[in-house]
Amino acid sequence: MRDFFRDRHLVSNPYLNFLEVFSLLLLLWIVMSEIFQVKFVLYGCISAFLISCFVIDSLRIGGLKSDCTYFILHANYLKLLIYFLWLIKEVVKSAVDVTGIILTSNDKIDPLVVWFKADYDNPAARAILANSITLTPGTVTIDIYDSGVFSVHALNRKFADGLLSGDMQKRIAKLYGEEIDYRVVDVVVDTDYTVKEVVELTTKRFKRRRKKKNA
Repeated sequence: MRDFFRDRHLVSNPYLNFLEVFSLLLLLWIVMSEIFQVKFVLYGCISAFLISCFVIDSLRIGGLKSDCTYFILHANYLKLLIYFLWLIKEVVKSAVDVTGIILTSNDKIDPLVVWFKADYDNPAARAILANSITLTPGTVTIDIYDSGVFSVHALNRKFADGLLSGDMQKRIAKLYGEEIDYRVVDVVVDTDYTVKEVVELTTKRFKRRRKKKNA
């Protein structure tokens, strides 16, 4: 716990981060217990404080491109709410499009894999982007490379073009206050592998998954 408050590379305020964890745990205590007597609320405060002391240090994550340290639960909650409302709208719109394709004709299904680079420094930003893509019907995140390249499977060119417009990627960058080098890439180039090795590695992963499913 001392290391957390002494971390000079931490981007956010450590005391505010501790308060966020404490408040979240206390809220869970009150909601799950449904007892609002002073004695039980006091028990909840003590429990939330002790648990916060134990877990606060494990909620730090290092930056992917810098020496910065990020608190995994820290975000602009107003911007986060706006983003999730926008994401719900996109999910509903894509769900309608996918339903239309299923009910009308399979000719509109033309699956393809696309790659783009969104080199966030905060790992939480990459995680939210990957999950947002998968939550949106018509697109599924396949892999994320160390260089910040995302590999995504799309149902057809329309869904791929919608993703490659960069709207979702830039919204998440604003959410975490980052400036990213966003661009569409035709060939996957990773910092640790050659182009050929990356393609072979991805193929091997698919083969292993298929074997497990068949087994």
